[in-house]
Amino acid sequence: MRYPLRLITARDRGTVERYFAEAGVDPYGIDVIAGKTEIVVVRVDGVPAPAANIMKQQLLSLGADAAVHRAAITGGPERSTVYIVADRNRLAQLPAKLSRQPFGLPELGEAVERLAAASFTPPRPVRLPEGELDLSAGPVVMGVLNVTPDSFSDGGSYLDPGRAAERALAMAEEGAGVVDVGGESTRPGAAPVSVEEEIARVKPVLERLAGRLPVPLSIDTRRSEVARVALDLGASIINDVTGLAGDPAMAGLASTRGAAVVVMHMLGTPETMQIDPRYDDVTGEILAWLGSRTAELVASGVKPESIIVDPGIGFGKRLEHNLALLAEIGDLRGLGFPVMVGFSRKTFIGGVTGRGAADRLAGGLAALGRCCEAGVGLVRVHDVRETADYIKVRRAIERTESPR
Repeated sequence: MRYPLRLITARDRGTVERYFAEAGVDPYGIDVIAGKTEIVVVRVDGVPAPAANIMKQQLLSLGADAAVHRAAITGGPERSTVYIVADRNRLAQLPAKLSRQPFGLPELGEAVERLAAASFTPPRPVRLPEGELDLSAGPVVMGVLNVTPDSFSDGGSYLDPGRAAERALAMAEEGAGVVDVGGESTRPGAAPVSVEEEIARVKPVLERLAGRLPVPLSIDTRRSEVARVALDLGASIINDVTGLAGDPAMAGLASTRGAAVVVMHMLGTPETMQIDPRYDDVTGEILAWLGSRTAELVASGVKPESIIVDPGIGFGKRLEHNLALLAEIGDLRGLGFPVMVGFSRKTFIGGVTGRGAADRLAGGLAALGRCCEAGVGLVRVHDVRETADYIKVRRAIERTESPR
C-alpha cells in the first residue's frame, strides 16, 4: 500500500492549526501540537559554566536542548553564551524547571518567559492623544512626506505646501495608516537647518491638513519647538531620529501632550553617522541601547503604550549592518514595543542591486517581506500604494483556506 506524502512548508501557527482542524484533531490537541511546530531559539550571554550545564540538563529533561560551549562540561570557559532551543510549549515549562536552581537561574527562567510573551504577542495598539493606532493587521504603512529641498530621494518634490498637502491626502487613499511630515533632511552628511526654517516648511502643510487627513499625522523632527507646533496643528506622533535624546525638552513635551513617540537608534548625527560606523554585534548593541533609552523615557513619564522603537536602518550603519538588522529584525520585538522599520529607497538597497534611489522599489519590497514575516508593526516608506498592495496580498494568502 502506498501512502501519499507531502512535506508541509507553510509553518505559521494559523496555517498549521487549520491543517490539524481539517484532519479532525481534537481542539486541545491542536493547541498542544501546534506549539511543537514553533521552534524558539533564545540567546543567553555571560552564563557561568556550571549554570550552562544545568540549563542543558533541564532542557533535555523537557525534550528540548541547549547549545553550550564545548568546554562547559569540564568547567570552562568561565562565562559563555548559551542558546536555548525549544518549542513554545516546552519553553513555557522552563521557569518551573529552573525555579529551584542556583546561579540566578530562577530569575533567568522568568525573564525568558517575559521575553517569549513580548516576542510572540501581536503588536499592541499605540496610544495616541485621539485614541489608538491599531497594528493588528500590520504592518501599518507610514507614508513619507519630506517638505525639504535636499532629502536623499524626494527632496524638492513637495516644497509647495498645497502640493504637499495633496500628496498627504493621496497617501491616505493609497493605504497609508500614518503620514509622516518632515522639514529637515537627515540624510547622511546633511547639515541642520534653523528651527525657524523647519517650522516655516512644515507649518503651512499641517495647517492645510488640519481636519482633512483621515489618518494620524506624525512629525519627523528632533526639535521640541517644531514638535510643539505640529502637535498644536493636529499631529499625534513624534518621530525623532535621536530617540528623544537630542533635545532635553522633547520627552517632557511628549509626556505632557500624550503624543506617541518613535524612538530611533542613530550612531552619531546625520552629519557624522556614516563616517566609519563600527559594531561588534549590531543587533545586540541596538537592542541594548533601545532597551536603556525606552526605560529612561518611561521613567521620565512617557507612557509605554505610546512608544514605538526603530533600529534606524541607514543611520550610522554600513551595508552589512543594515542587512544583519533586517535578518534579525524580529529580535527587537522582545523589547515589548511595536517595531517600526524605515528601509525605503535607502543606500543599502543600492549597495546590493546597484540601483539609484528612484529604482529601489523592488529591493525595498524584499525588505518589506522580511518585516512582515518578523511581525514588524509599522513600515515607513515613500511608495505607499505598492507597499500597501504587497501587504494586502500577503495577508490574503496567509488567511486563505484550502479549497474544498
